[in-house]
Amino acid sequence: MAVEVREVEEADVEVVLMLLGQLSDSPAEACSPVDVRRTWQKIRRQHGRTLLVATVDGTPAGTADVTIVPNFTHGCRPWAIVENVVVDRRQRRRGVGRALLADIIRRAHDNGCYKVQLLSNRRRTEAHVFYRSLGFETTAEGFRLYL
Repeated sequence: MAVEVREVEEADVEVVLMLLGQLSDSPAEACSPVDVRRTWQKIRRQHGRTLLVATVDGTPAGTADVTIVPNFTHGCRPWAIVENVVVDRRQRRRGVGRALLADIIRRAHDNGCYKVQLLSNRRRTEAHVFYRSLGFETTAEGFRLYL
């Protein structure tokens, strides 16, 4: 089984949306096709942001979103924020998530980042075990304000 990680192309957007639908047990709020196109264009233009897709033998199997953030602390070294990490339920425990995170960590290192940060819902305990296996540590308490 060969896992490849690459940047999302326009032809991948629909499958990325399907994968993102697996992030939650509750139904996601659907986007109209017009909103999907607009959002895709915004993501593509956002400096430092990369939407990734992992494929297994050419078939999309996972996705993650990483942004390299310029920063005034830590000697003006940037940091990376990771969001929306999801591996297709049928492909889990096959190295897809590991390949995605390895690619993200490499990108962060290549960009001189001093840290890679991600948040994960408290209920996703299996994901937490996975992140810890990659060296991530619980070092802060996260806060969100949903609008």
